[in-house]
Amino acid sequence: MDDTGKVEEGKGTPAVSSSGENTPSQEKNVAPDFNEQTNYVPVKTIITIFLACASVDLLALMDQTTLAASLTIVSRDLGASSESAWIAGAYFLTSTSFQLLYGRLSDIWSRKLILLIGIGIFFFGSLAASLAQSAMQLIIFRAFMGVGGGGLMTVAQMIVSDIVPLRERGKYQGILGSVVALANGIGPVIGGALASQTKDGWRWIFRLNLFVTALTTGCVCFFMPLRKVYGDWRKKIAAIDFFGVFLALGGSTLLVLSLTWAGGQYPWGSAHVIASLVVGVFVSLGFVVWQWKGTSIPLVPMHIFKIRLVNGAMLTMFINGWNFLVQVYYIPSFYQLIYGYSAVKAGSLLLPITLMQTLTSTLSGLVVHWTGRYRESILAGWIAWAVGLGLFSTLDSSSGLGKQIGYALLTGFGVGQTLQPSLIAVQAGVERKNMAVVTSVRNFIRNLGGTLGLAISGTVINNAVRTALLPSGLSLSEIQLLLNSPETFRDRVGESRFEGIRDVLEEAYKNGFRIVFIIGAALAAFAFVAAWYTMPQVELKREDDEKLKEEGKARAKGAKGDGQA
Repeated sequence: MDDTGKVEEGKGTPAVSSSGENTPSQEKNVAPDFNEQTNYVPVKTIITIFLACASVDLLALMDQTTLAASLTIVSRDLGASSESAWIAGAYFLTSTSFQLLYGRLSDIWSRKLILLIGIGIFFFGSLAASLAQSAMQLIIFRAFMGVGGGGLMTVAQMIVSDIVPLRERGKYQGILGSVVALANGIGPVIGGALASQTKDGWRWIFRLNLFVTALTTGCVCFFMPLRKVYGDWRKKIAAIDFFGVFLALGGSTLLVLSLTWAGGQYPWGSAHVIASLVVGVFVSLGFVVWQWKGTSIPLVPMHIFKIRLVNGAMLTMFINGWNFLVQVYYIPSFYQLIYGYSAVKAGSLLLPITLMQTLTSTLSGLVVHWTGRYRESILAGWIAWAVGLGLFSTLDSSSGLGKQIGYALLTGFGVGQTLQPSLIAVQAGVERKNMAVVTSVRNFIRNLGGTLGLAISGTVINNAVRTALLPSGLSLSEIQLLLNSPETFRDRVGESRFEGIRDVLEEAYKNGFRIVFIIGAALAAFAFVAAWYTMPQVELKREDDEKLKEEGKARAKGAKGDGQA
């Protein structure tokens, strides 16, 4: 390990083999090698692969953004009340839990095969969801979709790291960034339009997934000429740490489940939350111990956490996930509840964040390409994000549209500056063969942070509303109904009674949102300090980059010659 905390290439774990055969010494340890999948290809091929990866990102993001805009309509049609949160939460639960597996599984088989399996699971889950006849059925099918959906963007990120050297990636990042902007921009509009057309119009959200999945599958099959993985399938099966898989899925599922329950369906102090949280922590600790001492082929090699840069990246990505999901879910709600904006207008005010995030993410990638440095971009991003969320906490009903857009632009600048450079940083801190694993762990940590952020933010806002409404004469059951489904509450108590508590309700929500934004600003400021001390600059150019480029060109020429023959 060098002075910056970066593991030197070729040290740490045994070198991988491109042939898929074990050496005699390795046969004794029954530890099969993993194929090297780095494949630096010519520029034209890079662009086609990036376009294929962009279609994968489009599939994953469109599903989330189209459903988010129509969740109320779906819940009303299926008669869901307290279950409505689980229509989205079930997908998030399984997609987060399976994040840890995709890195190692794609090492054992191949990125392309694992990606196609994930797309296939997502396709059949979408088909089943489009036919759901009850809220419980939809929740189950959404959970099944999450098993496949959890690996889509993660494996796409791994493929990008396989085909482009770290320093050069920014040149092509705009392709993926534009897809993120497109999905976040048109997804809510399409979802709302489909759901509001007819009573069963929301089913077309999942039917749309089927068409996008077919497009994505074609792009992956025909425009993603990745390096093949060889080896005996029996050795590949033997390479799977099945007990580690069980512990990873069990621990992460219980943790995410407890955080999803907390403050919403059950109080934080309830037996459901405490029991699942405690058991989840113990199972997760068991997973760590097993990966450290119990298996020769860990899903997550513990030695990567000896690297200061990796630990810093994981900590800041936890906060990134917290703030990102909280602002995506709660900023539109803030505008609807405090300003009385329509769902369309409130959703459109996320566009300044999204568009600025896309622009700065692309520019930060170019800065990394031009200068070879990521540290300054990350630090500037966290400062901007902290200030932006701090300013959001000052908004009230008298604040104009200019402030709303300006604060959103500043926040979007912070998001864009921290996302792409941090991925480059954490991948630069490990050996090439550990890039896939560290990428999947990073995304898992980010999703876990988002889950905790949503749970705590929901608790803060709900407690603010409960405290404010208790003197108004509402029963606890009526207050809970209001929190679960405001429209059902209004229908039950009547318009006149609802108008009588409107002012108190708006003030309660304003105070709750203010606390949420202040917490986010404080976390972003902490992330700046953490990044300053734990994320040093390391060299992005590896000694074998040029050699791998030549090998990639030779493989491309050979494949072209074989095709012509």
